[in-house]
Amino acid sequence: MRTRLAITLAVAVILVGCGPMPGDEDRDGQTLFPARQFALDVTTLDPCDALGAEDRDRLDVRTTRPGRSQDNASRDCTWSTRDGLGYTLQTFDVSAEEAFDTGDSEIVDVAGVGAVQRRASAPGTGLPLCQLVLDVADAASLRAQLQVTPPGEADTSDGRRDICDRLRDDTARMLENLRAAQTT
Repeated sequence: MRTRLAITLAVAVILVGCGPMPGDEDRDGQTLFPARQFALDVTTLDPCDALGAEDRDRLDVRTTRPGRSQDNASRDCTWSTRDGLGYTLQTFDVSAEEAFDTGDSEIVDVAGVGAVQRRASAPGTGLPLCQLVLDVADAASLRAQLQVTPPGEADTSDGRRDICDRLRDDTARMLENLRAAQTT
């Protein structure tokens, strides 16, 4: 169950805020995330809108699959690339703070958005996986995940950029696309 929850947490968008929001403090009263610079309404966004045509070409996306999980409360979209990478972007009705675990998580910045980052091994394959749970609203978050899939296994030792660096860069573009989609 913990693995399923961990895999189900992390990708990107933001709701309005001018400073720390209630619940954005850790147990010591310290702010976990920077003030939100913009917000996204995760109840209306389509995670598949996160990648535009240019992004699909750049990432060499071969398949896109929308879906729902957690008793239809969560919407997600998965993309697989020709070079053996799998991306997932998913909405959640819980705050990003709930994903923070001092044992194996760290707080990072993704294009001005606070996020919980976690490196792990994919269940079943043990291949590299990175997750970001983005602080996009008081009681909602986005989970972005990038996972090396078996076809990409041979490429994990050839100097490929760190998987979490790549996910942060790609998620920054996803956030821009989602923000533009909600303001039009």
